Amino acid sequence: MTTPNPDEARALLEQAGRLGSAARSGAGWPHIALLLGLGGLSAMFTVALYLVGRLDERLVWLPMAVMFLWLAILIVMMVVSNRATKAGFGGRWRTAMLVWAAAWVFSVVGGTVWWRGELWFAIASALLLTAVTTWSAWREARS
Repeated sequence: MTTPNPDEARALLEQAGRLGSAARSGAGWPHIALLLGLGGLSAMFTVALYLVGRLDERLVWLPMAVMFLWLAILIVMMVVSNRATKAGFGGRWRTAMLVWAAAWVFSVVGGTVWWRGELWFAIASALLLTAVTTWSAWREARS
């Protein structure tokens, strides 16, 4: 292999920089898609939980099974399509999942124990979960 001259070396470095930028710019999209899908699933689940509570509580397994099925699909697709992660992803992901989990547990417990059958709480929970996951996806997109 021959040593490149300064112009060739500069061109190779520019090409490497472009390739690195292209790889990093697409790195977050599987995670962003999962976060937005998780927000949609969670918000719809809180509304379904409200409706099940008003109709027949024995049907609570139905929205839960559908949610976990779609959550599994989203996770598998994220893992399969993920080629790279951005710097600092672990910390951002941990924060996003902890905040989402806290909001989800609060929404489920609040909707089934504290404010059972209250439409305002179902709407507030759906908005909370949507805000949490949208904020997390926005944060990942901007990093």
